Amino acid sequence: MAAAVVLQALEHVWSSLAPLKVPMAVSGGLALAVWQHVRATRDVDLLLGVSEKQFARIQKALTGAGIKPKHKASPVPLGNLQVLQFQYEPPGAFLDIQVDLLLSDSSYHQTALARSVEVKLSSLEGKVFVLACEDLIIQKLLAGRVIDKADVTALLRANRNTLDMNYLRHWCKELDLDRELAIAWEAAFPGV
Repeated sequence: MAAAVVLQALEHVWSSLAPLKVPMAVSGGLALAVWQHVRATRDVDLLLGVSEKQFARIQKALTGAGIKPKHKASPVPLGNLQVLQFQYEPPGAFLDIQVDLLLSDSSYHQTALARSVEVKLSSLEGKVFVLACEDLIIQKLLAGRVIDKADVTALLRANRNTLDMNYLRHWCKELDLDRELAIAWEAAFPGV
């Protein structure tokens, strides 16, 4: 039930933002399943390639679609990102789903969004874009929480043979994440 409600929230948020034609991709827990690591999640995380001057348009589109700001209407800084948090209660769900919009127009995030992969997620009517596995790994390394580190280890194990390691190493070096990547690699493949 919870997974279906989260997907229902994703579909509503995605269709509410699509007319704005901003680059966006699913990240976080929902994106993990695309890359062979299924983990329960109770929120929707989207990376949007936007500048601060576009924040008001995004907020207006979401609130007009019944998606309400969680705390305050202004973005919260998180490293090189700005985060807007919303809540949405899908019809008949009787629970709010948190929606985290990660907003950035940095050169790295523009690259990540350009590399995102179009997918069909189970019960969704349309298709969405999901971060490429390498970029999901980088996002998780940037977040740095314990759960994110565990996700990186699982993603490395599940996708080792298909990862673009040159791309991953390049951006980890640029973003000062080389040490974190090395630690995750050792956790995924001890002694290799």
